[in-house]
Amino acid sequence: MHPSTSTANHNNITQKSPQQHQPQPQQHQPQHQPQLQQQQQQQQQFTQSASNNIAINNHLTNANNNKQVELFVKAGKDGESYGGCPICQRFFMILLTKADYNKDLSLIVTTVNMSKPPPDFKKLATRLPVLNHQDQIISDQDEMVQYIDKTFRYPPMNYDNVAAAKACRDVFSKFSFYIKDVSQSPAALLAELHRLNDYLMNSPHKFLCRDVPDHLDCMMLPKLQHLRVAAKAFKNFDIPLEFKGLWRYLATAYNTTSFRESCPSDQEIIFHWGSKPECPDLSKDFQLSEATPKYSFDYPADAYKE
Repeated sequence: MHPSTSTANHNNITQKSPQQHQPQPQQHQPQHQPQLQQQQQQQQQFTQSASNNIAINNHLTNANNNKQVELFVKAGKDGESYGGCPICQRFFMILLTKADYNKDLSLIVTTVNMSKPPPDFKKLATRLPVLNHQDQIISDQDEMVQYIDKTFRYPPMNYDNVAAAKACRDVFSKFSFYIKDVSQSPAALLAELHRLNDYLMNSPHKFLCRDVPDHLDCMMLPKLQHLRVAAKAFKNFDIPLEFKGLWRYLATAYNTTSFRESCPSDQEIIFHWGSKPECPDLSKDFQLSEATPKYSFDYPADAYKE
């Protein structure tokens, strides 16, 4: 099976795969969170590109144009659609953020089924994500960040906010312990979420360090979405409504194109964690249709202001 390829130009994405990946608004109201409101704006993951000027085929694309970047990401449950890898979303979000300020940057997103990687890809790398630009093949995450920032300098996305980094540092590890049953109690996770919420409540910014996403946001927001979706599915755990700073941060992300367009469906996030042998079965109270992709982009009514 060849990689599935999609293109992005001017922040518009067209997926060239058998199944179109298009989130539609779905009502999502946890039992103890009746105040959550669903956003009514159109939420499209992959929309028709305004300029379809990139040659697409089922093999590796020759990304030799100065502005053309190919990002290889994890395929989903069906082996072709966009999968639920938080690291892949991190780099997808970075490149979409760069593309928003570099209107001639063309992004090609190619999904790879790593259980049956195509021969062309196996010649390039053994892990995902992978960046391909001007014959540069990069799979080390730190090197990918450095290369993207050097090649597409605007907007600058580095951060030096020690307090923000410290507030985020242990959230995902505590979530992983909890979801994998290393820790039966959510107390440690709640403590880290409380720490992050306290930082956000005292921050003047929309995002962690500024009013636009930077590298810390691109690293943290996909993890928070995995936490929200997977903890609900496997543990019937909801982010407490009283964490108003955290909900405001998530609401801001849901209203930001680079996050929304790079976010995998709830089904793919659940599959990502459910395929790990150390994860428990789905919560008996959890139900999710496989027929229509669902995206948890809802939030409390008072969480977001333009």
